Amino acid sequence: MPTLADQGWRSAGTHDGVTIATRDVDGPVHEIRATVHAPTPPAAILATLWRHEEYPQFVPYLKRLDVLRDEGNTKLLYEQFSVPVLKDRDRVVRVSRTVDKATGTCDLTSVAVSDEGPPPVRDHVRVTRSTAIWHLVPAADGGTDVTYTVRTDGGGVVPGWIVNSAQKDAVPKLVRAMLDRAAATPR
Repeated sequence: MPTLADQGWRSAGTHDGVTIATRDVDGPVHEIRATVHAPTPPAAILATLWRHEEYPQFVPYLKRLDVLRDEGNTKLLYEQFSVPVLKDRDRVVRVSRTVDKATGTCDLTSVAVSDEGPPPVRDHVRVTRSTAIWHLVPAADGGTDVTYTVRTDGGGVVPGWIVNSAQKDAVPKLVRAMLDRAAATPR
């Protein structure tokens, strides 16, 4: 079985119980992976991830989210973020969910799209390159082994080291917010 290092991943520490790793990909911005075990079942976490209209209530840095289109297992979203120190960002993403009924494994994938949704607005920098995957695997104790992997360019002209630093801080906060929300939501 390949190790983290074999796959190019480097440990970046543990924050609030979430283990962070980074790896180099094309360009200066790293891919970031967060892993954690949650006592909450995969279906409950996926339900929380799929209730996008609730995100502004608890997702760090998110100030607006509009569901532009809902096609069952695929949605088109418009999001605005308030980013510390930088000009606010926005993006349009297509999200999709899949569930393997045989294993109970769930995936939620989001990819930035530039040819749909509202045009860029003057007071925000448009993020055009962003890919994220939530991978939820049922654990023997009834909980979930969670892996969240993301790579986003940050939009505009921001040095890679700033984007990398910001994401190492933001990713565990996002993962923890999602898991806390899923644990607190009645099933």
